[in-house]
Amino acid sequence: VFCLSGEVTEEEKNLSRTLMKYWANFARNGNPNGEGLVEWPSYNLNEEYLQINLQQKKDRKFKEKKVEFWKKVVLEKTNNKSMENKEVKLEL
Repeated sequence: VFCLSGEVTEEEKNLSRTLMKYWANFARNGNPNGEGLVEWPSYNLNEEYLQINLQQKKDRKFKEKKVEFWKKVVLEKTNNKSMENKEVKLEL
């Protein structure tokens, strides 16, 4: 969309044109979708979204893997802390 560096690949030009189509469709009729475009899903409880890259695709649950990672880390840390506390109490 915005060329901030010198060279632009053909793929990047296509991405720019695609984004402009989505934006123009949305400005024109309140819906970004149009002929030849991958469907940009409306917000819903299925957590669908449009992955915008050189090739667009619909996907689900954008943050699910990150959330699972952090839940696991926190659980491990809290379990380790409770074990450390038990060891300290036993030593006293």
